Order: sequence, then C-alpha cells, then structure tokens
Amino acid sequence: MKKLSPFLFLLFSFSLFAQHNLTQNELELIQLSLEKSYELKNASNELMMDSIDTKVIKQNFIPTLSLNGMYAYGTSSINADIPTFTLPISGTELFSGESEFDMKGNFFNTNLTAKALLFSGLQVNYGAKANNEKIKAKNYMLDSEKANIIKDVIGTFDKIELLKQAELVLNESEKRLDKEKERVTKAIQYGLAIPYDRQKITAAELNIVSKKTEIYGNLDLLYLKLGTLTGKDISVLKTYQFDLSPWNLFNQENGFTNRPELKALNASIEAFNYKLKMNKNAFLPKIQAFATLSYFNLFNAKTSFDGPITGQPIDIDLNHLESFPTYLLGVGFEWELFNGLKHSNEIQKTTIEKDIAQNKKEDASEKLELYEKKAKIDFNVKNQQILLKEKEKEVAFNTLDLAIKSYKEGLIDISERLLAETDYQTTVLEYYKMIALQRKAALELLIATGSLNVNNLK
Repeated sequence: MKKLSPFLFLLFSFSLFAQHNLTQNELELIQLSLEKSYELKNASNELMMDSIDTKVIKQNFIPTLSLNGMYAYGTSSINADIPTFTLPISGTELFSGESEFDMKGNFFNTNLTAKALLFSGLQVNYGAKANNEKIKAKNYMLDSEKANIIKDVIGTFDKIELLKQAELVLNESEKRLDKEKERVTKAIQYGLAIPYDRQKITAAELNIVSKKTEIYGNLDLLYLKLGTLTGKDISVLKTYQFDLSPWNLFNQENGFTNRPELKALNASIEAFNYKLKMNKNAFLPKIQAFATLSYFNLFNAKTSFDGPITGQPIDIDLNHLESFPTYLLGVGFEWELFNGLKHSNEIQKTTIEKDIAQNKKEDASEKLELYEKKAKIDFNVKNQQILLKEKEKEVAFNTLDLAIKSYKEGLIDISERLLAETDYQTTVLEYYKMIALQRKAALELLIATGSLNVNNLK
C-alpha cells in the first residue's frame, strides 16, 4: 500500500475538523467582542441615521396639513382725486378737487391647508435609491471592521496559548534539570563530578525562571487586553482553555471579489449613478395638489370723509364683514427653467466623483487580487513548515535524550548537555510559533477572500 505524503495527510486531517477551528468559549468571546465594540455601535447608529434619511426622502409624498392664522389692526389716510361730477338740476359740483378718506379696522384670517406632492421630477425616487446604496456601502465596511475585530481577538487567544505552551516546555526542562542537579550533587559527594557542573545547571535553572517571569507578565497583559475587548472578567478568562492547533481551510471557494471593501465600492458607484440620474432629471417640473379652507373677518372698521355737498364730516362704521367657508382646490407646478447652470455643475461634479470611485475600485481590485494570491501562498507554505518543524521537534527530542544519556556516561560535558536542553526548548517553541503563524496566515486568507465572519468560524 502506498503511503500518503505528510502534506496530504495534514490536509486530510484538517478536513476532519473543518467545523472545529475554534472552541465554544472562543466563539463566545468573539461574539462578546463584537457586541462590546464601540466602533461597531457608532457605525450601527450612523446606519440608523442613514435609514431615517431614506425614510425622510420617501415621506415627501406623504400629504401635509398646516393651519395658519393672522390678526391685524390697520389704519390709513387716502388722498383721492375723483373726476368732478355736476348735479344736473342744482349744478352742485361733487368731488371737486382732492378728497381725503380716513380708514381703520381690525382684520382676522385663518387657513387650513393640505398639500400632496404628486410628482417630484424623479428626485425622490433616485434620491432614495442613492441613499440605499450608501447604506449598503457602509454595511459592507461594517463587515470589514467586524473581520478586523475577530482577527484581533483570535490573535490574542493564540498569543495566550503560545505563552502557555512555552511555560509547559520550560516546566518540563525545569523538571529534567532538577533531576540532573540531584544526580550531579550525589556524584560530587562521591567525587564523580565537580561543583562547576552543578553551578552551570543552577545558572540554566535561573535562566528558565527569568523566562517564565517574562511569560507571566506578558500573559497578564494579554488577559487585560482580552478583558477589554470582550468585557469578560479576567479571573474567568484565566479559566478558559484556548486551542492552538493548525487551521483547516479545506475547500475554500470564495475569492477576492467577495471582499466587503470591493462590494462597498460597487455600492458607492451605484449610488453615484442614481445621483447622476437625479441631477439629470432636475429640469422636470414638480407637481403638487392642494386644498385650502379659509375664514375671513373684517370687523370694527370705520371710514371717515367730508361730505361732497355740505362739507360736513361723514363716518361710516362696519361691524363686520365675514367670509366662511371659503374653499380652494387645485393643482400647482413649479418648473425651474434656468438656474444659472447649477444642475450642470452638479452633474459634472458627480461624474468626477463616480470616476474617482471607479478608479479606487480598479486599484483595490488589483491590490486585493495580489493580496489573495500572497495569502494563499503564505498559508500553503506555513502548512508545509509545520510538518518540517514537527520533524525538527522529534529530532531535537531524540538529540536531548541522547545528550542526557551521554552526559551520564561521561561522553559529553555539562555545557553540551545544557546546550541540547536549550536547543530542544527553542525547537519546540519554534514549532508552536509556526502553528500560531499558520493560524495567522489562515485568518489573512479568510480576510483576503471576504470570508472572515462568525458564521464561517462555527
């Protein structure tokens, strides 16, 4: 029977765990980080405001009802030169020369008016569509921000688990050195070893303690960061076990065209298309229906003037002159025939903005395609390097085992024995670092194909 190559075996092993890249605790913390993110909350609030703007645009077709009223007191003096009129019998002249009239009175008027936009010149239609595309673009960028948060949280998991693995490696080395030190101490008593060997082991132990101290400090910082990202209590986070194993991205189908940034640019271009249509149709008239119910009252009015025959003052009083109800129904239009080239300038400006968005899309497409290819190559390389690092770890362990036996038999000195111990520590840590790098490469590939979201991680 032919044997599978190690790389194919690794991919096959990954496919068995396609749905287990993250534990339930890790998925919970990712969800908490997305819910806690202030940037996402602010972005969601902005989207809500944009949705309200769209509603406002569409609500232009909803009829409006308004009530207005006015009270006024007025007074006026009028000079009038009326053609002279001569009475036929008496010959008396009426309105000879200028006549003066004094008028004053109170006035009240109120109107109840309903208006309904019948045709907006397609401004409402295209304006609403442009705003909807703007909302789509922002939603896509929201997905991009979510992916960055997920990447940051998973990266924090991996760093924590990498340090824990480093602690385990150092603990194992510490145990081996303790046993070695006990053996050397007994050998010194029988004259089979020298204190120098014991001192070298002590120095190596102190070096391990120093490394572990650094690890504990870094762990505290990472738990603080994870607590800030998720809002989870640090004492609870320290009880969680994080998984540091290679990621499976078998049968990955999406490409760079699935990136939310490209989708956002497409939506922006579509928004500019609708804005152009809106500006190009701005010359169309706006048609509106209206209905008015009015009440009018002129009261306590008085007119004074000198009589044309006697010359005596004459006062004419008006108690009230009232009109109700008065109806006015109709359809009106507003047609802007020339606006000083305002719409023409808007069309030119929007066209340029669309060209800029189109150029950004083309530039982004080229760069994102290259980024996807790089991410795929990097992910494949890291998969192969994991296999090599695993072999290096096996070799380092065998070398360490041989060094321990050789030192017991006096075939090597203490420096060579401790060097083998250090080499083993370094090799094992490099193996786990490579796994962390492979997981990072997997996240980059998911981002490169627009696939890094909570649903794809379950």
